[in-house]
Amino acid sequence: MPEGAVRGASRHRSNGRSAVRHGAVAAGLTGSALALVGPAVIALPDTADEAATTLELSAQGAALADAPSAGPARSAVAPVSGPSTGAASADLIKATERDRAADAAVARQAQARAAEQQRAQQAAAEQERTASVTDCGASSSYGGVADSVQEVGNAMECVFPGHDVLGVGSRGGQSDHPGGYALDFMTTDGDAIADCVIDNKGDLGVEYVIWNQRINTGSGWEGMEDRGGATANHEDHVHISFERGGSPDVSALRSCG
Repeated sequence: MPEGAVRGASRHRSNGRSAVRHGAVAAGLTGSALALVGPAVIALPDTADEAATTLELSAQGAALADAPSAGPARSAVAPVSGPSTGAASADLIKATERDRAADAAVARQAQARAAEQQRAQQAAAEQERTASVTDCGASSSYGGVADSVQEVGNAMECVFPGHDVLGVGSRGGQSDHPGGYALDFMTTDGDAIADCVIDNKGDLGVEYVIWNQRINTGSGWEGMEDRGGATANHEDHVHISFERGGSPDVSALRSCG
C-alpha cells in the first residue's frame, strides 16, 4: 500500500475512535440528565383529577410556607385535667377551708374577750353600786337581827341617813321583831323610804312594808284598821319585815339615793 494511503487510513481510524469517545461522553451526560429528571417524570399524576388535587395541595403548602410566623404554635386542643391539676384544686380547697377555720377561731376568741370584758365591767359596776350604799360606816346590829337584815339596815342608813333604826324587841301581838326579821325606821316623813323598799322588794328580800296605817305586800297599798295611836298605826315609823333566809342585793338601793 502506498505511504499516503497508509497515513490516510491511520487518520481515519483515529477520527473514528475520537468520535466514539465523544459519543460515549454525550450518551453519559444524557443519561445523567435523564436520571435527574426521571423521578419527577415518574411522579406525575396519571389522571386529571389527581393532577388538580396535587396542584391544590402544592398551592396550599406554598401558601403556608410563605405565611409569616406569628410565634410558637399553639395547640387548639383544650388542656385536659390530670392528676396534677386535681391535686392543685384539692390543695386550694383545703387552704380555703383552713383560712375560714382560722377566721372563725379568731372571731370566737374576739367574742370571748368581749364577753369577758363585759363581765368584768359589770362586776366593777356592781362593786361600785354596792360601795355607794355601804361606805358610810353604818354597822349597827340592831339588837342582833339576822345577818341579811343587818346588811339591808346598814345600807339603808347610808342611803337615808339621820334616822333611828330599831330591830329586835318585844312587841305586842304577832310581830317579826322578836325573831330578828324586822326593822323600824323612825320618821314622820317615810314616803321615800317606803317606796324605795317596795320598788326593790325582791332584791332586798322584803316580805312586806307597813307605813302610815297602810300595808304593801307587793300588790299595792291597802288600808289598815285604826289601832288607836301614831306608833300603833305606823305613822311615826316605817316597818319592814324580811323573808327568812334571804340573800339581799343592797346595790339596788342606789336607785333610791
